[in-house]
Amino acid sequence: MSRSVNEFEVGSGRTRLLFAWRRWGPDLHVHIAGGDHHIGAASLVGRQPDGRTYEGTFAVPPHKEDTVVARAAAALHQATGVNVSVTAGIHLDDITPDEIAAVLRTVDEGVARLIDIFQP
Repeated sequence: MSRSVNEFEVGSGRTRLLFAWRRWGPDLHVHIAGGDHHIGAASLVGRQPDGRTYEGTFAVPPHKEDTVVARAAAALHQATGVNVSVTAGIHLDDITPDEIAAVLRTVDEGVARLIDIFQP
């Protein structure tokens, strides 16, 4: 089993994001970072023994990455069928509405790239 963390970057300028991931057995952990790196939110999505999906998302106030991690974890779980945890820390001083939109597009692009890597 590989114990290394893999990573790639997506986007450009201030909205460039780092995607780092590692497999833990069959499961997957992803961290998304941009600007001043930290952990502002976490989401876990998996399947219960009875087949129902569970999901939980938490953000450290006043962080707002909860929407990002919830969407990413749900998409990665749906594509792979494994337990997925996603954490994120994206902090850009004086972020503009256009930059927020660019960050969201960049997250979607990075998640699509991860799905291409991990989809069975």
